[in-house]
Amino acid sequence: MALMDRRSLTLLAGCFLALTWVDDASATQVGRSKDFGIGFAFGSPTSIVAKYFVSPANAFDFGLGFWRLGRRCAGPDDDRVCRDGGFERLTFNMDYLWQEQIIAGSGAKLDWHIGGGGRVWLWDDYAGGDFALAARMPVGIDVTFPKPDFLEVFLELAPAVYIVPDLDLDIEAFLGVRFYF
Repeated sequence: MALMDRRSLTLLAGCFLALTWVDDASATQVGRSKDFGIGFAFGSPTSIVAKYFVSPANAFDFGLGFWRLGRRCAGPDDDRVCRDGGFERLTFNMDYLWQEQIIAGSGAKLDWHIGGGGRVWLWDDYAGGDFALAARMPVGIDVTFPKPDFLEVFLELAPAVYIVPDLDLDIEAFLGVRFYF
C-alpha cells in the first residue's frame, strides 16, 4: 500500500512539474490585435478576399472575384469568337459577418460565422456588358492558429438569390486563407 502511494505521489509531482515548465500557449491574434486580413479563396468564383473585424465578434468580408481567367473561347451554342487574355467576368461581394467561437484552446481556434450581404457580377464588353445582382447569406467555419498567429483558413457556403436580371438561386462555395496584419 505504501508503494502505491509513493508511485501516485511521484506521478502527481511529475505531472505538476511538467505543467509548470510548459510555456503558456499564445492565443491567435486574428480579430483581436490584428483586425485586417487579406488572402485568396478558391471556389465559385476564385477571389481575392479581405476581412476587417469591427469587434471580436463582427466583421466586414470583401471579395473581388474572377471567372474564366485567361483565354476566352465560345461554346458550340455561342456566336462569339475566341479571344486571348483578360477576364471574362468580374464580381465584387461584401458581407457583414457575425462570428462566434466553437472551440478555443491552447492549439487552433475554431469559429463559425453567418452573415448577410450582396454580390455584383460585371461581364466584359465582349459579353454585351451584362450586369447581375444577388443577395447572399454566407455560412462558414474559420480556423486560426497560435503559430503563426496571423493565419486564418476558412470554408464557406453562401446561398445567393439573384434578383437582377432574373430571379435565380445559386450556392457559392469557397476554401480560402487570409493573412492578418
